[in-house]
Amino acid sequence: MGSLIGVVIGLIIGAAVGVLFKKLNETEQNSILTQQDKKIGEITAQLESEKAKKDEFIGKNKQLFVQLTRLEAENAVLNKKTAKFEAEERKNEQDLENKIKKLDVAQQSLEDEKMRIRREDAERERKEMEERDRMWGEHENKVKTLLTEICQKPEYNFATYDNNNLPDGFDGKLKPDFMIEFLGQYIIFDAKTTKADNLQTYISGQIKSTTLKIKGDKNIYPVVFFVVPTDAISSLKTLSYYEQGYTFFIISPESLSPIIASLRKIKDYEFAEKMDPEERENIVKLIAGFDFHINFRNAADLWLAQHGINTLNEIKNLPESVRNEIEMKKSKISLSSINRSDLAPLMSGDRQQQQIEGLVNPKAKIEKKEVEEAGSLLEG
Repeated sequence: MGSLIGVVIGLIIGAAVGVLFKKLNETEQNSILTQQDKKIGEITAQLESEKAKKDEFIGKNKQLFVQLTRLEAENAVLNKKTAKFEAEERKNEQDLENKIKKLDVAQQSLEDEKMRIRREDAERERKEMEERDRMWGEHENKVKTLLTEICQKPEYNFATYDNNNLPDGFDGKLKPDFMIEFLGQYIIFDAKTTKADNLQTYISGQIKSTTLKIKGDKNIYPVVFFVVPTDAISSLKTLSYYEQGYTFFIISPESLSPIIASLRKIKDYEFAEKMDPEERENIVKLIAGFDFHINFRNAADLWLAQHGINTLNEIKNLPESVRNEIEMKKSKISLSSINRSDLAPLMSGDRQQQQIEGLVNPKAKIEKKEVEEAGSLLEG
C-alpha cells in the first residue's frame, strides 16, 4: 500500500511535473514562436522590400533595356552613317588625290608648253635676227648696185662716186656710200645698216654725226638721203629731219628711182634763172609732186606694214592645231618671182593711166551696138 501510494504519489508528482513542464514548454514555445513570427515578419518585410527593390530593379532594367535597345539601334544607324561618311571621305580623298595628280600633270604640261613656246619664240627671234643681219649685210651693196644701175640709164646719166672713188680734191675724212654730181655739188646717198634695237635713235645719231662731217663743206648739196630696207621703214615715225641747214630724208630703195628722175628734171633746168615764171612754177609743182608722192608712199607703206603686222599677230590667238596647219600650208607656198618683162610695159606713165582707168571704169564685154539691136527687137 505504501508502495502503491508512493507509486501513485510518484505518478501524481510526475504528472504534475509533466504538466508543469508542458506549461513551461508551451510558454517557451509561444515565446519562441512569437520571436519566430517576429523574425518571420521581419524576414517577410525584408522579402517584400527586396521584392519591391527587385521589381524596381526589374522596371529599371526594362527601361535600361529599352534605352539600350534604342541606343543600339541609334548606334547601328550611326555606324552606317559613319561607314558611309568614311567611304565618302575615302572617295573624296581619292578624288582629291586624282585631281592633284591631274593638276600636277596639267601644270607640267603647261610648263612644257611654256617652254616650247619660249623655245619657238627664241628660235623665231634667232631666225629673225639672222634674217635681219643678212638683210642689213646685203643692204649696202644692193643700194650701191641699184643706184649705179639707175644713174647709168641714158635718160638719167648721172656721174656717180663712192667711198673708193671720190672726186678730185674731195675731203677724204668723209667717205659716203654713194654720191651723184648735181649742179656743181654732190648729193649723198648713205645706205644705213645697224644691229641696234631702236632704228629711230640710231638714225637720229647718224644725222647729227653726218652733219658734223659735212657742215661748211660747199661741195656737199644740203640734201642727204639715208636709205634703209623697206621692212625697216615701218619702225620709223619720223622720215625727214632738218639739222643745221641740211635736210635729211629717210627713204626705202623703191624711192630711189623717182628721186633720181626728179633730180634729172631739175638738173635739166639748171639755168632756171633764164626760165619764165610759168616754167619755174611747173618745176616747183613737179618737185612738190615728187616730194609729196615719196612721202605719201613711205607713209602708206608704213601704215600697210603696221596693219599687216597687227593682222599677223592675230594668228597667235588661234588654236595651236590651226596655227600648225597654217605653218604647214605656208611652207608649201613658194614666192612668185617678178618678171621684168611684165613690168616693162607699165613703166610708161600713159600706160599706167590706162590701166588705172580700166580698173576704175571697166568696159562692158557687150558692145553698145549689140545692146541697141537687142532693145529694138524687144520693142518690136
